[in-house]
Amino acid sequence: MQMKFPASQAPPPAQTTRRLSAVLFADVVDSVEKIRLDPEGTVARWRTFIAEITHHELPSYQGRIVKLLGDGMLIEFNSAAGAVDCALALQTRLEESNADIEAGKQLHLRIGVHLADVLADELDLYGDGVNLAARLMALGGARETIISASVRDQVTDGLGLSLEDLGERWLKGMDRPVRAFRVWPPGPTLAQSPDRRRQSGGRPSIAVLPFRNLSSNPAHNFLGDLLAEDMIGALSRQTDLFVISRLSTAPFRDRLYEPRNVADVLGVRYVISGTLQASDTRLRLIGELTEADSGRVIWSERFEGSLADIFDLQDQLSHDIVERVVPFVRQRELERARSKRPENLTAYERTLHAIEHINRSSPESLEHARLMLEAAVESDPLYAAPHAWLALYHVRKVGQGWSSDPVQDKLQANRRAGSALERDDTDSWVLSVNGLVHAYLNKDLDMAIGHYDRALTLNPSAAPAWAWSTTAYAWLGKGDEATRRAPRAIALSPLDPNMYAYRTMAGMAYLVAGDYEQAIASCRQSLRQNRMFVSTHRTYTIALVLAGRVDEAREALRELLALEPGLTVSAFLQRYPGAASPQAEVFSKALGIAGLSP
Repeated sequence: MQMKFPASQAPPPAQTTRRLSAVLFADVVDSVEKIRLDPEGTVARWRTFIAEITHHELPSYQGRIVKLLGDGMLIEFNSAAGAVDCALALQTRLEESNADIEAGKQLHLRIGVHLADVLADELDLYGDGVNLAARLMALGGARETIISASVRDQVTDGLGLSLEDLGERWLKGMDRPVRAFRVWPPGPTLAQSPDRRRQSGGRPSIAVLPFRNLSSNPAHNFLGDLLAEDMIGALSRQTDLFVISRLSTAPFRDRLYEPRNVADVLGVRYVISGTLQASDTRLRLIGELTEADSGRVIWSERFEGSLADIFDLQDQLSHDIVERVVPFVRQRELERARSKRPENLTAYERTLHAIEHINRSSPESLEHARLMLEAAVESDPLYAAPHAWLALYHVRKVGQGWSSDPVQDKLQANRRAGSALERDDTDSWVLSVNGLVHAYLNKDLDMAIGHYDRALTLNPSAAPAWAWSTTAYAWLGKGDEATRRAPRAIALSPLDPNMYAYRTMAGMAYLVAGDYEQAIASCRQSLRQNRMFVSTHRTYTIALVLAGRVDEAREALRELLALEPGLTVSAFLQRYPGAASPQAEVFSKALGIAGLSP
């Protein structure tokens, strides 16, 4: 019987708030059958599991159980990284508890995690984000954790976990397909830092972590990225250093790691880290330089100043750190150019967000990136980076087969690349993008290599220049030089979100060099990280045919055509920058053998 209250005694309506949360849905696979076979034991094991995680895992990862659903539960977290780490910990705890239980009575979880704005009150969470987490959970099987693209953007393959791109999936109740990823703990093969350190050519290697924001205002989080970006730019100009890219160190922003562990993951000898605290208009910074092998802090200093002078503080901090690092690399003479920074923080912030969307490799994300980059250009027309990224946007549209007017995209790419070069012809990223436009769209490989060489002269740690010059030499038919360059980009950017593209470029290099099995392996690594990058599927299909694995090639072609339905052999030849090379005809025939229409 429902209890009724007089109007004067009715409880007040629950107060709801809107917030960004990581939502975790979990349930027991085949729970009905488990209870039928062993009702008391199943319920007892489930209750014990809930009690254990409430006491151990949830406090550790800052999660709270919103509600229990009989054989499942809804949990809320402050961060996506915490939700994923907790999901893996829950899977591990439950599997360990199954050790002494017969197979038919064991409990197994499937978990879905999504990051979204939700409505919350004291009793429940509401909104499409909650529903999507439940739908993602339904995609998984026993012992599996499925996450959304918004969660994937906050975690990184190789950083305490492994990811597999499941592509875009249609989920019940959703009006458009959703990008999904399977996540699991990494295997022992990821511990490769000693080999990676040797790949630096004997030069000391260094990683700069985003400075951690200790203040209560999350708006200051970007200051930590700005500081790291400035120092990476300064250190990259020191030719004695092997500097890890910003995109590879960004995943450490929201996680607490000992510098020595960071060094093992990234394969570096030194780590720069620090914290920042902001109050009103004041800013306090503490920076540290740690020697990874000994775990010893060899330099530490505190800086204070005004938020209005943030760029002066960046210069001061970068200068002091470089001067401390130089003795370790036998610096001949300090020659450091001022790192290029946007005058308007909003323009930089928009550019950073646009980069994240470009790396998602979907038509919708690409268009979202364009809008943000155009806004960045309007906000600060003199800032070169968004012009260069807009040029890359047009290259990506053509390369993915998503351009409705390739001629117009080619014109726009050249215009944007030229605009970036006019604004800063000493920026290695700008030079690298100009090289890509000349190589892929203009088919002028000699001009492209000239841009790449200049970029690497200015910044030997410019991973994009190494990667894109790899393909330029491959398109010229020079497989030996291409395979020599390919590992450099991968070593310089081990956790870069663009790693799937670097793997594909390495695959093309091996393909041209005639090492088809290595080309296949590189493409498979790329596909595991991102199944939406069309170039990978093209290279993979060709490599399978040339390796004599025609049945597999035909299956690969089907997945390729699902992403680029209008592709033909003639369209491939028309677009392929190496059309004049001897490999072009071989590759075209391979696509025909796989079943591609002429």
